[in-house]
Amino acid sequence: MADKKKIIGLSALVVGGILFMAWLAGLLHFGKIAPGLTPITGPPLKGRVLVVQETEIPRGLEVMGAVISPTLSQVSSQVSGRVVKIWVEAGSRVKAGDPLVSLSAAEFQARLSQAQAQLNQAAADYKRYQFLLKEGAASPQEFGAVEARYKSAQAVVSEAATLKGYTVVKAPAAGVVAERRTAVGDLAQPGQALASLYDPARLQIEGEVNDNYRDQVKIGEIAQVSVPAVKFEANLPLTEIFPISAPGSRTFKVRTGRTQNPALMPGMFARLMLPLGHSRGILIPQAAVATVGQLTMVKIAKDQTAQLRQVKLGRQSDGQVEVLAGLKAGDRIMLPE
Repeated sequence: MADKKKIIGLSALVVGGILFMAWLAGLLHFGKIAPGLTPITGPPLKGRVLVVQETEIPRGLEVMGAVISPTLSQVSSQVSGRVVKIWVEAGSRVKAGDPLVSLSAAEFQARLSQAQAQLNQAAADYKRYQFLLKEGAASPQEFGAVEARYKSAQAVVSEAATLKGYTVVKAPAAGVVAERRTAVGDLAQPGQALASLYDPARLQIEGEVNDNYRDQVKIGEIAQVSVPAVKFEANLPLTEIFPISAPGSRTFKVRTGRTQNPALMPGMFARLMLPLGHSRGILIPQAAVATVGQLTMVKIAKDQTAQLRQVKLGRQSDGQVEVLAGLKAGDRIMLPE
């Protein structure tokens, strides 16, 4: 009897152990649905479904640049003299011929007065010898000498008047004063820049491009230009490509066509997006992208459910974003309603 109980106990223990092992192995579910055996169904997906397709995507190269003025000119003194008056300040708008700086003119006025006196005497002699020549009282040789002195005196007066005129430094063209480089009391010398001017209607955007892209950048291509400081954006053609490269940076310069905007100033930081042709890729609406922490995700429509999938994004433009990795043609993504 004792042996029979022992056998029954051992049998129960073995059966219990087998059942426990089967449960650990997932063979016993006790009313639960085995994973993957029954399709998961639910309410209809909310939102619109977009089938991902490849498309032609324009490629570009962003380079740094600046606003420049090809008309920026240095206005210099042509004679020596002490600065007695400054007519403009930085930012002043001027017309061609407007005075910028006045220099002391006393010395030049004295020269002009002396030359004028000599001219008056030469003119009187000229008229007298004209009369004497008609009366036969003077020879043609004498008249010729007097006439030469008269013309020489006229030239001296003209030169003295021109030099006196140089004491008022004037704007060579209409524009804006970019910088004033002198002060009252300074002694100006010939060739010394006293002010700089630029034409705000003839500004350009200049950028520097790596030599590796020289063959891909063409005159006439349209560049997307932006000046972040004043929120300026425009599409401008490339009008100049410099044939030489900077030896230090191994870059070459490009310039756009002229643009006019009262907010732009020479020297402002700018960006240029240069076109480099097209390639095939995937574009999706930016609205389809969600940010989860530091990850960018999209919802994939599959089996009546939406699954999150991480994607790697590229350039953004006009509400579209390029997907570099994570999606392929034929994938179905969810768009918000």
